[in-house]
Amino acid sequence: MGTKHRILRAVGLTGLLPLFRELKPYRTKVIVILLLGLLIAAVQPACVRITQSIIDGLKESGGEWDFSSIPLILIGLFAVSGFAKYFHNSERRFVSEKIIVSLRGRLYRGYLGMPLSHLDKRRTGELLSNLQNDLVQIGQGMDTLVDILREPFTFLGLLGIAVYYDWQLTLMTLVVTPIVVALFSKCGSAVKRYSERNLSQFSDLISLGQETLTGARIVKVFQLEPVLQKKFADIHRRYFDTMIKSVRVQELATPAVELIGAILMAAVITYGAGRVAGGYTTAGELIGFIIAMGLVQMPIKKLNNAYLKLKIAEAGCFRVYGLLEELDKIEVELDAPAVAHQSGLRCEDYQGNPLRVRDGIRFEKATLDYDGKIAFKDITFEAKAGEVVALVGESGSGKTSLVNAIARLYETTGGRICIDGKDIREIPLIALRRAVSIVTQETFLFNDSIYENIKMGKPQASDEEILRAAKLAHCDEFISRCHLGIQTFIGDRGMSLSGGERQRVAIARAMLKGSPILILDEATSSLDSRSEALVQDALEELMENKTTFVVAHRLATVKHASQILVLDQGRLVERGTHRELLNLDGAYRSLYHRQFGGEVESWQPSPPLG
Repeated sequence: MGTKHRILRAVGLTGLLPLFRELKPYRTKVIVILLLGLLIAAVQPACVRITQSIIDGLKESGGEWDFSSIPLILIGLFAVSGFAKYFHNSERRFVSEKIIVSLRGRLYRGYLGMPLSHLDKRRTGELLSNLQNDLVQIGQGMDTLVDILREPFTFLGLLGIAVYYDWQLTLMTLVVTPIVVALFSKCGSAVKRYSERNLSQFSDLISLGQETLTGARIVKVFQLEPVLQKKFADIHRRYFDTMIKSVRVQELATPAVELIGAILMAAVITYGAGRVAGGYTTAGELIGFIIAMGLVQMPIKKLNNAYLKLKIAEAGCFRVYGLLEELDKIEVELDAPAVAHQSGLRCEDYQGNPLRVRDGIRFEKATLDYDGKIAFKDITFEAKAGEVVALVGESGSGKTSLVNAIARLYETTGGRICIDGKDIREIPLIALRRAVSIVTQETFLFNDSIYENIKMGKPQASDEEILRAAKLAHCDEFISRCHLGIQTFIGDRGMSLSGGERQRVAIARAMLKGSPILILDEATSSLDSRSEALVQDALEELMENKTTFVVAHRLATVKHASQILVLDQGRLVERGTHRELLNLDGAYRSLYHRQFGGEVESWQPSPPLG
C-alpha cells in the first residue's frame, strides 16, 4: 500500500486516489503550487510575530519605539504574498481544468466506442450527467485539494507561534482537537452520502428532460404535459430535499467550530490574564498568542470546507471512474480486430487498399443472443457481390439485428459472418465500418448545414464531390429553395427539413462515402408517394455496384431483389426470389396477400432452413 493510499485512507478519502494519478503529468507544476502555498501560509504567522514585537516594543520603550521599518516590512510581505497568491491560484486552476478536460475527453471517447448493446442499457441523461455535473463536482474538489495540502502548514505555523509564546497554554487548547476531528468526519460522511444521492437524482432529472425534448411531438399530441410535469416535480423535490440536507450538514460545521473556538478563546483570555499578572508572560506575548489562536480557526474552517467538498468530489469520482473502468473493459477497439488473426493484418493494411466485397458475404450459423433474448439464431445464407438481398418478416423477427451485425454494431454470440471468406471479427473495426453505409427510416442528421451533413460521409471530400453527391441524391430540388442553399443550417436532427428531404441528405452522405456494402433499413417506409419516388430514384443510384441488404415491411419494394429472406422469431424460414416464394404458398405468400388483398388461411411457419 503506497504512502498516498495510506494517507487518503486515514482521512477517509480513498475514492480520490485516481485523481492523484491524474496529477503525475503535472508534477513540476504541483511542486511549484505547493511551494507557493507554503509561502502564502507563512504570511499569517509572520504578521502575528510583527504584532507581538510592536506591542512589546511600545511597552518597553514607553511609546517611543521606532516604527520606520515596519511599513516597509508589511508592504514587502504582502507584495510577495500577492504575487504568490496570483501564480498559486492561476496554476492551481490550470492543473484542475486540464484534468477535467482530460476526463471529459476520455468519457466522450468511451461513449463513441461504446457498442450499441451497452448504449441500449444506459440512459442518455445519465451519460450526459457523468459528462457534465459529475465532472463539475470533481473540479470543485480539485480546486480545494490545495487547501487540504496548504492549510495544515498555516495551522502548524500559527500553532508554532503559540507554542513559542506559551507551550503550556497551547497544550491546554489542543484538548478540543478530537472533538473537531470527529465533527469533520461525521459531517464528511453525511455529505458524501447525500452527494451520491444528489448525483443520481440529477441524472434522473437530465434523463427526463432529454426524453421530454426528444419526444416533444408525442408529449403534445398525447397531452402528457401534466403527467411529465408531476414526474419532474417529484424527482426535483427529492433532489431538493437531499441537497438541503447536504447544505445543512455543511453549514453546521462552521458555526460549530466557531463556537468551540469562542469557548476556547474565553478560557485562554481568562487564564492568560492571570499569567500576565503573575509575570509568567508579557502582554505582547499574550496578545500574540490570542491572535495566533484566533487565526488558527481560519485554516480549520478552510480545511473543513475543503474536506466537505472533497467528499462531494469523491462521490463524483466513484461514478466517473466507475464508468471509465467499465468503458475500458469493453472489447471494442477501433484500431484492432476482435479476434487474433494469423496473418497479422492491421488497420494500416486497409488504408491504401480499402476493404472490398469481391466474392460475397456469408452468414454461417450466425446467432445473436442479446441481453438474454435471441435476436436471431443459426442464420446461414450467402449474398454474392453486387446482389440485392431483402429481409422481410413480422416486427421483432430479427431483420434489423441481422443487418446491424454486418457492421458489428452488435457482436454475434455464435457462428460467424464472413466477407470474401474472412471472419469480420478478424478485420479491424474501423476498416470494416468504412466498408458499410446505412440509411435508416429514422434518419439522424446533425445540427449543422446540409453541406456539412453530406460531408460527414467523407470528411476529406472536395466541394465538387459533395455537390455531385447532393445532385445524384436529388437534394438539389429542395436546396434551391433554401435561403443559403447547401450552406443552410437544418436545426436539431434536421427538423427544418421534411422526412423525404432528410432521407435524401442521408442518401447523399452514403453516396459520398462510397462503401461497397449498403444497408437500407426501412428507408422509404414513412414517406409520401412523391417523396418516395424521389428517394427511390436516389436509392437506385446509391445501390449501383454495391452489395445491398434491404429491410422492408412493404413487399412492393423488394420484388426485384436477387433473393428474399423471410425471418420469423429470429429464424430463417424461407429464402428465394419473389416468384419462387409466392409459389411456396408459405410465410412470404401470407405476408404478400395480407398487404395486397386476398384472404389467406393462417399459416404455420416452415421449419428453419438448414
